[in-house]
Amino acid sequence: MQCPGCGAWYANTQKLCSACGLFLTEGDEHPHLGGYRLIEKIGQGGMGIVFRAIDESLDREVAVKVLHQKLLDDPTHAERFRREARLHSQMMHGNIVTVLDVYEEDGILALVMELVRGCSLREFLHEKPVLDWGEIAFIAKGVLSGLAAAHQLGIVHRDLKLSNIFLTDDHVIKIMDFGLAKLSDAKDDITSSGATVGTYYYMAPEQIIGGAIGPRTDLYSLGIILYQLSTGHLPFKSTDGSEFELMEKQIRSIPERPETLNPKMPKTLAELIMQLLEKSPMDRPADVEKVQSILSTIAKPKQPSLPGKKRKFSDLHTTLTAQGRRASPQAGRGKASETETLGSFSSGTIEEPLPGTLLWAFKSSAQADVERVPLDLRSPPPIKGSTLARLRLAITAIPPLPNTWQEVQQLLNDPMAAPSDLAAIVERDEVLASHLLQLCNSPAFAMPGSKPVTHVALAITRLGMDTTHDLILRHVVPDFARSSAQPDRDSSGALEAQRIWFHAMAIANFARLLGDYGQVVDRHSASLFGMLHDIGKLVIMHVEPKDKLQELRQAISKGMPDLQAEWESLGYTHIDAGMMLALRWKLPRSVHRFIYFHHHPCWHTPDTWPMDMQSPIMLLHMAHIALESMLDPVEGDIWAKAKRTHVPGTERMLYRPLQLPANDPEVYDRLSHELDRLKILFPDAFRQAAAGAASPAALPT
Repeated sequence: MQCPGCGAWYANTQKLCSACGLFLTEGDEHPHLGGYRLIEKIGQGGMGIVFRAIDESLDREVAVKVLHQKLLDDPTHAERFRREARLHSQMMHGNIVTVLDVYEEDGILALVMELVRGCSLREFLHEKPVLDWGEIAFIAKGVLSGLAAAHQLGIVHRDLKLSNIFLTDDHVIKIMDFGLAKLSDAKDDITSSGATVGTYYYMAPEQIIGGAIGPRTDLYSLGIILYQLSTGHLPFKSTDGSEFELMEKQIRSIPERPETLNPKMPKTLAELIMQLLEKSPMDRPADVEKVQSILSTIAKPKQPSLPGKKRKFSDLHTTLTAQGRRASPQAGRGKASETETLGSFSSGTIEEPLPGTLLWAFKSSAQADVERVPLDLRSPPPIKGSTLARLRLAITAIPPLPNTWQEVQQLLNDPMAAPSDLAAIVERDEVLASHLLQLCNSPAFAMPGSKPVTHVALAITRLGMDTTHDLILRHVVPDFARSSAQPDRDSSGALEAQRIWFHAMAIANFARLLGDYGQVVDRHSASLFGMLHDIGKLVIMHVEPKDKLQELRQAISKGMPDLQAEWESLGYTHIDAGMMLALRWKLPRSVHRFIYFHHHPCWHTPDTWPMDMQSPIMLLHMAHIALESMLDPVEGDIWAKAKRTHVPGTERMLYRPLQLPANDPEVYDRLSHELDRLKILFPDAFRQAAAGAASPAALPT
């Protein structure tokens, strides 16, 4: 049977999809949740998956939001989900999506809502980036009407943004997703412990600093939305993707006046937007009624419409979904490379890749000879008993990961985790805390003219949770080069180990950045897979004597594929060593599987890859190819000459399911800038390489 949530296949005895957590009904094409028959997946977010379903008791279509299984085990997430239902059910209003029922049975928790057909405001701006004033007034009027109903009940949405505003085919504005909503008296707010929640691009200053939340908090977010609708731009952006920079700007910076970006806009609208974006809540309009009265003087509301005859908003949503696009309000403004790439690919005509793009890097990489697989990963030869015993003994001597690692993993699996939560763990390790503060104030992350950061929580906010996770991993993992079991290890081992970590961090960061386009691989998984996929190479450096490493180096330098060279020189591969270490360190099963399969794109067609690993395998494969295209190999390093190849059938995966803008130079540029910043994190390796024969770009693949 196939999971309707993620497409994974299971035997009919399987009851729960391990990939997405959806309950599967044996022998039924469409799973049931009580009296609700799930027809198709129509959306997915941090809390759950949304399905179009049939309420069989009333024979009507509904939307069913199923809480992710991994979150259900955490009482905090389950209670937040129930709380959303309680708050949402109080708001019976035409401009708010109606909650009909809560399903809680058989280990499944789901929210049943009215099914609305249309598209989000984010998708609408993708198609029609410039709105007239009447359309803006219509949208704002519907949003304000819904907010007024919520505010009268003492409910603050506090996550108002383009993707949470829906335009129905009947031209009704609907506010969605009250998962972060808060009662003004905070008695029913499970997130009132100081954690920052919301979306930084739309977040009011009082949310960021932990101040009092009220109706004017939603009005600030509305001000940012109106700014976007009027100018096509966000008032505050991050130059380097840093959440810290966004937070700093929301708290302290005055946005560029909207009329400078769009001189044609009414002066009254520009003044209203600037009032809504005041830093102090008391300086903003008092309530939605005040905003409504001002808007009524600007333009007569006009129903939004799509270019072309009789096009429905739901048609746009279907088209964007079919194209595998991330609907972005910034897309489509004089630059159609992504549309052209996807459109031409789906029609069977592959366009010429532009230089300095992912597509260019991919087509420049070598094609694999599938007729001559050097080492069949699907059925590898058995390791000799003596070799296996020696490898196991050496790995047993490697220290286990400390409890700090396990605590961090548990925390980062929580989508509601805040920097303050991670800081509490980090501060218990004085060396780690000092290292993070030092890095935060380094040229790689310090903001020009800013004061040095002295608090761990603020450092984590500036670095970002993902980067902090990678640095913690490097800190807790034993130093393989310095703790080598071999007495004849030469001094170059430390440098080469640093380069392996450099490679691992680069792949992790590239995968995270690329994964944001399709959102089929979560950021934490991309980071974990990237950092650990080549951990077996460090084991090889730890276990093998100098002469064996030299033999391996020479075999790869002569063009032999790295896994084949490892097998012939050592009797095992870095995949074998990595999986054994993963068991020793009690890493998640998904990491074991990824280590085993991550070389499959080089020699095996996608139909042989496991379903649940296909997206992450291809995502990190593309990250490898992009990295190789930016760096020259370094003479002397063991894996320097190893290069990624690819088999036929892999290119299509760049578009679906990864949804990469493969022919967009800006995406490649973004990766290049990230690589430049990463180089600053490895100054010792770079200085040593500059003085010796090696280049600073020594990265095994």
